[in-house]
Amino acid sequence: MLVVMIIVMISVLSGIFFTQIDNQTAFGFEENILALQTGIISTSNQDYAISQEFEARIFQDGRIMRLSGITITGEPYYLYQKIVGEDTIVKGKIFVNNAFVPIIFKEAFLEQKTQQADTELIMVVKLSSYTYANYPFVISVKVFDGEVNPQAKYADRLGTLENMFVNVTITDRFENHVTTLSWYTDSLGVFQENYLVLEGVVDQGEYDVNIMIDDGNTNINESFTTFFRGDIRDYFHN
Repeated sequence: MLVVMIIVMISVLSGIFFTQIDNQTAFGFEENILALQTGIISTSNQDYAISQEFEARIFQDGRIMRLSGITITGEPYYLYQKIVGEDTIVKGKIFVNNAFVPIIFKEAFLEQKTQQADTELIMVVKLSSYTYANYPFVISVKVFDGEVNPQAKYADRLGTLENMFVNVTITDRFENHVTTLSWYTDSLGVFQENYLVLEGVVDQGEYDVNIMIDDGNTNINESFTTFFRGDIRDYFHN
């Protein structure tokens, strides 16, 4: 039985942590920072767009990440991100109107569940619901053995499958090919890739994302929708 779960929910993530060791630049880790996946940080009453002027650093081999920079409207900010069990904790502040205000991070995911005969694979997918121009569209696919873990969630380790071939194809609403991302799941059962949405190269609008998994015996496909937007500055003003 194939179960494809694509998680869609809005959650507020908060927490406090202070560890800062094994400090190193976060080159290659930026796509794992949730705020960079959305391009947005929020307070309790307003959203702010992150500019391209930022610094990302990692601690403890990527278990803790720090992001600091300014928004496109000039507000400086900093935040830390940490994985604790199945939860992602984000804590930080932004300087607004001569005061530091707590950041509330909002993470949006899409959820869909289908079943198909003749396979025991479970595929859990996390992706950007929308992506602004000059930011990366990020997609992560985690593959499980449904007999070992029939209620698999993305954070689970039980039943993950290594070396499963994953192919992601993105097309526009006219079915024109945009890009293909493909490789094998790693030792944690994860395939993760990103596609930079370049302004002037990729049009704004709705796009189809098709995922195919090949376990050596069966090809399994699932499609869903994402949106590519224009310049983030067009959505946020002083």
